[in-house]
Parts: sequence; C-alpha cells; structure tokens
Amino acid sequence: MNAFQDNAGAIPQAPNKYTTILIVDADSVSRNYTATVIDQLGYTALMADNDDSCIELFSTCMIELLLLDISEPRKTGLKVLTWLHEHNISIPVIIVSSSSDTEQAIFSMNLGAYTYLLKPVSINRLGITIRNALTEFELRNKLTLFSAAITQLPLAVVITNDQGIIEYSNPGFTALSGYTEAEAKGRSMNILNSGVHSKLFYRNFWESINAGKIWQGEIVNRKKHGEHYTEYCIVCPITGPDGEIIHFISIKQDITQRKKEQEALAESEQSFQELADLLFQPVFEIDLSGDITFSNKAGLDLFGYSKNDIAQGFKAIRLFAPEEHQRVLQNMLARVQGTAFENHEYLAQKKDGTAFPILIYSEPIIRRGVPIGIRGLCLDISERKRNEEKLRELNQTLEERVEERTRELEATHQQMILQEKLASIGQLAAGLAHEINNPVNFVRINFATLREDVNDLSHLIREYRLIFRDLEHSGPAPEAMEKLKALEKRLNIDALLDELPELFDESRRGFERVGTILSSMRNFSFRHALNQRVPFDLNQGIRDTLVIAQNEYRYFAEIETNLANLEPVPCNPEQINQVFLNLIVNCAHAIASQKRHEKGHIIITTGYDHDEVWCTIRDDGPGIPVEIRNRIFEPFFTTKDPGKGTGLGLSISYDIIANKHGGTLAVSCPPEGGSVFTIRLPLKAAEESTTL
Repeated sequence: MNAFQDNAGAIPQAPNKYTTILIVDADSVSRNYTATVIDQLGYTALMADNDDSCIELFSTCMIELLLLDISEPRKTGLKVLTWLHEHNISIPVIIVSSSSDTEQAIFSMNLGAYTYLLKPVSINRLGITIRNALTEFELRNKLTLFSAAITQLPLAVVITNDQGIIEYSNPGFTALSGYTEAEAKGRSMNILNSGVHSKLFYRNFWESINAGKIWQGEIVNRKKHGEHYTEYCIVCPITGPDGEIIHFISIKQDITQRKKEQEALAESEQSFQELADLLFQPVFEIDLSGDITFSNKAGLDLFGYSKNDIAQGFKAIRLFAPEEHQRVLQNMLARVQGTAFENHEYLAQKKDGTAFPILIYSEPIIRRGVPIGIRGLCLDISERKRNEEKLRELNQTLEERVEERTRELEATHQQMILQEKLASIGQLAAGLAHEINNPVNFVRINFATLREDVNDLSHLIREYRLIFRDLEHSGPAPEAMEKLKALEKRLNIDALLDELPELFDESRRGFERVGTILSSMRNFSFRHALNQRVPFDLNQGIRDTLVIAQNEYRYFAEIETNLANLEPVPCNPEQINQVFLNLIVNCAHAIASQKRHEKGHIIITTGYDHDEVWCTIRDDGPGIPVEIRNRIFEPFFTTKDPGKGTGLGLSISYDIIANKHGGTLAVSCPPEGGSVFTIRLPLKAAEESTTL
C-alpha cells in the first residue's frame, strides 16, 4: 500500500536538486514509490531496506536528509535513530509511520527526529516538510557557526538596545571587563565608565551613533574590580525593517599593553635624543627619500639649523656644497645598496653659506632585512686639514729628499732590470735570427724558382703570339703547331703550372712565420710606463714569449700548453712577459743541464677563480734541492756555472709579481721530480675601501 496520497496542487520544487535523501523502508513497493516521489520533488533518492544497510550508506555517501519508516513489529528505524544519536551525527530525520503510537513518536523526537508523519502522507505535505526540515537545519547550522564564531572571537562583542542596555556579551567581553554575561545582561554600558573622559566626549559619541554613523576610537574604561584599561572600540547601529535603530553592536579590543609600549617607545626615543645630545659629534639619520629624520644637538649647532627646520622636512643634500651634490647622492645610493666606495670626505655648507670639510661614517638602517635609510655621524675636519697643511709644509724638504733618493734607487733598480732584459735579449738574438732566417731562405729559393718559371711562361707566350700573327695572314701552319707542342714538352708546362700554387703557398707560410715572429718581438718589446696598468691577456703573453724563446728550448724540451679562457688582468705587460721569459728559459736550462738523450717536457697551465688568475710552469728537470729552495729568489743567487748567469732573473721576477703587482710567485718540487713555478695575479689592481 502506498504511503503517500496524490493531491491536486502543484508539487513543491526542491531548493537544491543535488540534495540527497536516504529512504529507509522495509516494504519494497512503498520504498520504490517513495523514491519516485522524491525524484519528482527534485531531490536525489537513495534507498535502504533495513537499519544495517542504512548505517552502512552513511559511511560511503553524503546524505542531507533521512526519510525513515518505522514499521511494526520490528520497529525498523529506531536502531538508526539510536546510532545517529550515539555518533553525534546531525541530520534532519523525518519519521513516516503507519503507527499512531504517541510514545513511539515522543521517543523518536527525543532521539533527534525533526517530525513524525502518519501514513498516508500527501505529496504536497511531504515536499513542504522536507523543504522546511532542510531550511531549518541549514539555519540551525549557520546559527551554530555564528554563535561559535562570536563565542570564540578573541575580541569583546557587546549587543545593546537603543538605550545602551546590554542584551548580549561574549566571553571576550568577560575577559576584557571582568563581567560575566549574566552580570552584564540588563545593565547599562555605563558600568564601564572610568570617569576619565568628559561629558562632551560621551555626548558626541551618542550623537554620532544615534545618527546612524559608525563610531570608532580609543576609550579608557574601568573593569569590574576598578582597574582602568584602554580599548579600541567600534560601535555600529543595527536598524530594523522600518529603518529605525533598534540595537548597537560594539567590538572592543584591549590595547592597554600597546599603549604602554608606545609610551615606553616615546620614553626610549626621548632618552636616545638626550643621550645623543650629550655627544660632541653630530649624529644623523636619513630616510630613503633623503630627508633628515633625526639629528642631535651637535649636528644642529654645527650647521646652524634648528629642530623646527628639520621637523618641516629637510633634504640632507642641502648640507653640502653644490659641487658635491652629485657625488653625495651617488654615495647615499651606494650605501643603501651595500656597494663600497672610497672617498668619505666632503665639502659641507652651513646655513649661512660657510663651507668647511667633513668626514662621514655611516651604515644602512636595516629593518626585517630591508634597508630603510642611513644612520651615521660626521666629523668637522677643518682643524685636521689645517694641521695636515702645516705638516706638509714642515715635511716638504724631507719629502723632496726622500723622493730624490727613491728616484735614484728606482733608477738603479730599473737599470738592473734593463741589464737583465738586455742580457736575455742578447741571449735570444741568435735564435731569433735563425728563426727568421729559415723562412726567409725558402722564400728566396722559391723566388728564384718562380723567376725561372715566369721566364719559361713568357717565352711560351711570345711563341703563341707569333703563331697567332701568322694565322691571321696565311692560315694554319702545321709545322708551327708542332713547334709549340715541342716547346711545351721541353718546358714541362703541366708540371710548371702544378708547381706554381705550391710555391706561392710555401712563400705565404714563410711570410706568415716571419710576421708571427716580428709580431711577438713587437709585443715583447713594447713599453708602457713603469707604473702603468692595462688589461692584458696572459695567454697571449705566454704565446709571444714561447715564440721569442723557441731557440732556447727547442733542442731540449717539448712545450705543452693548457690555457684557460682568462679575463684580462690589470698589469704591466712588458714586466709580466719578462717573468714568463725568465721562468721558461730557467726551465729549459735546468732540463739541458741533465744532458739527456731525449727531450724533456715543460707544461704551462693557466686558470682562474673568483679573485685572481694563475699560471703554473712545470718542468721535469732535476728540481731544486731543499737546502737552497728558499734562496732562489735572492738577488745574485745562482746555481749556474760562473759566467753563465747573473742571479737576477728570479729575483727580478719575484719583485715584479709580488711587489709591483700584488701577486705571489712560489716554487715547489713534487715527489716525482722537476719544479713547479706558480704565478698568481689579482683580477683587481687595488683593494676597494669598505668604510663610508
């Protein structure tokens, strides 16, 4: 028998077609019919024929409403209600039963059922009941959510009527004021009045909120036990359907601690100002816009300004002479960005226009890892400048004498370097002449061969011209053609034509070889000023040196180069080339001293890291004995036979690398034999200053 009756009215439409309703009914006919009705109402129907199946569906499906049939004698459905109650599952449950047992209905309602319907139920009534149950359930959920939110809100919330009588307060209000909800309810908000504020303050407050405006601000109130506290309060009017104000809601936050911290900060700033005013040196702070945000008394007195001048907005650039403005702005930007710069002396300018020298020390102001300004101090160095001038005058004679003596020593030292270089050049001259003579000789031989070939070709061309002239007057002459063929055969024209390109190629290679030698000689002999530093490719210097010194090592050693792609190094190229020449020749002479039957090896390697470039020159010669290894860079020390070395090569090389270029020259002797000379040169010619 159907549990529902047809009705003439329209079927109520479902508010949400995706709402799932579970139908629990032991009777299959009634269950299927109910499912059809649920579908007609616009909901999604699920079915179960017993309590256990119903409970199982709750673990696998999202169910918004339960349509539960309680039938006799098994009382199907009561188990489900009990299970939902025990598991705290909140869902609207509509009981549909053919039993009019009042006790059963009451029991069902106590277990959480929304309503109890007796069969048969009209479709209209069922639709309205379902919709009301879902709507009420949603409203209750929202009410629960809103109530939990207000209850758990850490801020105090108070709702009063239009006369300021408290109707509701949350736990946050209790924590703030000490009044429980029961104690506060029905009482006026005047219970918080501390007496600190004037009557005018409260009159303006009530006029504002009674006009429908939102009021917000700080109020000093009193707790239940008399303690004063400061709160930040927002009061909003609540209007009824007719637009009249019926309630006020207040949201309050205790800012007592914040006010104490602000007062402590103000006291700290005052203490800082007083302490800074005790200093004799000017102390300042500047924001990112270049405005001075703080200056102590010494700073104001030094430049002739007042606190009012600073308070009205004051650009720090005004404290400098106009010609310093661009450099000051650049250095301020560099300081904020953490970039180092060298010159920290400036020409300052007082309020009356007087210029004077100052020295500034500063650091960026960092907050949460971000620069927000610059803090520092400045020193008036006028007296120091005057003393320095006097000292310069007193020491002028001494400086001139020192400079004169230094020039003499430098001249002597340069003369020694020149003598060593001339000795090296004299030693290499014969080898260079031999290197140039070889390609010149085969170019000269090729030139003689080319001249003979050109003469033969000229003779052949003249014969061709005679035959062509005869052909123009008398026609073909077979005997003349035979004469030409014989001449070509005698001159071997085919071989001559094949030989010409090869002769030109050989001559070109000879010229290129001579050009390479001359280019290396030119690079090697080019002179810069003694203290001049220019970007220089160390690899090219090594290549030029190998060309110049080839005759010194070609009979004794094979050269292997492993040259990395280097950045140009700021140095004096001629001095660095002199070092390469001294080391390569020394390695070659060391290998030659062993009088081997086979050639030795010299390996030249270059590389770089973040701060410097390096070059190692390794040989497989006899090495350097431990007892003299620490003396090889001493002037005039040599292990060569008398008359075969000046003892200045390695000493001059060390002076060039270490003293003139700020690098290092070191020697080591690995266990497998030989020597390794290591040159290191900085990529920057001088250290940058890191002080502002």
